Amino acid sequence: MPFFDILSRGGRPRILVLGVVVALGFVVFAGSPAYAAGGLVVSPQLIELDSRNRSQVLTLANRGTETETYRISVVNYRMDSKGDLYRTEAPAEGEGFAGALFRYAPRQITLEPGQPQTVRILYRRPANLQEGEYRSHLLFQQIPKTTPSKADSAAEGGLSLQIQTVFGITVPVMVSHGSLAAEGALTALATVEMGDGKPAIALRIARAGAKSLRGDLVARVGDEEIGRLNNVAVYLSTPHRDVVLPLDPEKLQPGHAGREVTVHYLERPNKGGAAIASSALRLN
Repeated sequence: MPFFDILSRGGRPRILVLGVVVALGFVVFAGSPAYAAGGLVVSPQLIELDSRNRSQVLTLANRGTETETYRISVVNYRMDSKGDLYRTEAPAEGEGFAGALFRYAPRQITLEPGQPQTVRILYRRPANLQEGEYRSHLLFQQIPKTTPSKADSAAEGGLSLQIQTVFGITVPVMVSHGSLAAEGALTALATVEMGDGKPAIALRIARAGAKSLRGDLVARVGDEEIGRLNNVAVYLSTPHRDVVLPLDPEKLQPGHAGREVTVHYLERPNKGGAAIASSALRLN
């Protein structure tokens, strides 16, 4: 949602409307998946810390054409059953926030075009930490430029309105303490059409246990892959997540009608790629 920052210049109040855009897509950067928004690219997509992995490094790069400054802060989100994330100050039952369990530096960076920068995250576990999974998110938020616009220079009084888009990327930081396990199941599979008329499979990922689930959804007819959705997480704040898995219309042949399609929820490749859950349905 947009937020409003009341500034003042030359004795006149000025409203700067900042539209916050959070990255949803990802690209390949430095050999691993990365989030991208505006000119900022951040890799990897997830930071995992535990007693054996006490430090991690994020790599940032500015692929834009102008020098940009970004502020880094910790925010907390709750996931709902649709996979949407909402800012919250209180963790859901059974989950905890990780903000007090790690340090990071620097807190603000200025990147010239093409310039890389690293941010180091260090795990600091208190002696009395209870067993469980803890999650917070690092927010990389562009600091807007507030140089006078032509409209400001021309105006002699009253309010002037400037609209500026502010890009932001959030990266989850997961801290695990103790022996944690989770199970998943795929239910309520049904063939549907997306808004553009392309075929898809609607399904529910059910989660049980003391940790989040994260994996890739893959649909196959026999050995042929006909759909994929990578990096799908189900956090502790929800017992299930409803997902729509797009299918590739170019790979759907007339002979596929009536055939069985199997959907697999697979661990991420860096975790071994084992099946978390599988289920099947027949194509219409």
